[in-house]
Amino acid sequence: MSKKFVSMAAAAGIAMATVVLGPVSAASAAPVICEPGYKSAKWTQLSSTWVVTHAKQINIAQDSTGTFTKSAVYRTSVTAGREVTAGASYSASWVISSMDAHVSGTLSKSGEKTSERSESVTYNFNKPGTYVVFSGVKRASGYWTAKTCNSAGTAFGKEGSGKARSWNVLAEGGVKCTERPAAGTIKRAAKNGYC
Repeated sequence: MSKKFVSMAAAAGIAMATVVLGPVSAASAAPVICEPGYKSAKWTQLSSTWVVTHAKQINIAQDSTGTFTKSAVYRTSVTAGREVTAGASYSASWVISSMDAHVSGTLSKSGEKTSERSESVTYNFNKPGTYVVFSGVKRASGYWTAKTCNSAGTAFGKEGSGKARSWNVLAEGGVKCTERPAAGTIKRAAKNGYC
């Protein structure tokens, strides 16, 4: 056998190996689409509404106007937490942190709730009449669907879903029962509930 023939055969063999091995290696590698362990959440029906947690009706006589501190009685509490409807269970702290990114203001952490004791509210009762002194928070709630990137970064799995709620923006003050507060304000909520 001539050296030329051996050289040609070796070259052909290398070419064949390249042709066979190349496609097999490429076909077995799935594309990386996410960072391993990354958690992603989608939120729907997000809403925020004022909740009056403490309130008391006060009658101010003609000769009793001025700035006074009054005690607003505990009415209801708002708690931060989450429920799991289906699938994988994601921690309440992570779910609320995710919701926090979609809501104006910093949300309270899971397990935290508003005070169940009376609250002192200072207000200027500048005219006689019936008032409501109040304290309250803005409650946020919504439905979540979460998933986690697998260890190879090639797909999402461990899907779960549920509902979450939290609160922020503690507010207090007073409202005269003959006022007409704007819709969507805590004054309107206090007037509608306690005047």
